[in-house]
Amino acid sequence: MTDEQKKKRVPLPDTLTIELSKSVTLGGGGDDTVYTEIALREPNLEQLSQFIKRAGKDGALDAMKALVSAVSGVPLPVLSKIGVRDYYKCQSYLAEFISPPDEDDPEGNAEGSQ
Repeated sequence: MTDEQKKKRVPLPDTLTIELSKSVTLGGGGDDTVYTEIALREPNLEQLSQFIKRAGKDGALDAMKALVSAVSGVPLPVLSKIGVRDYYKCQSYLAEFISPPDEDDPEGNAEGSQ
């Protein structure tokens, strides 16, 4: 990462709420739950580990969907019905936690890994 890229990098918020472009209803028979947003937070190391294992086994899309569910508490059947643009917003936020801060230096040291 160049010095210019580091200057432009905005600190990642601890949480991010994604307003769904179209609500999703789960349930039936008067016991419906309507989802209008997804509240994301930073994954813990166990959730990251599960994501990595699942990505190798089930593919990136299913692994990310499971991670979104794990950090938000939104059930997988609901996530299967959200719009693609809403999914990409979730993915973009969580990808920042999955990728090391700097490809040259996973620990984020300014000097780089020499």
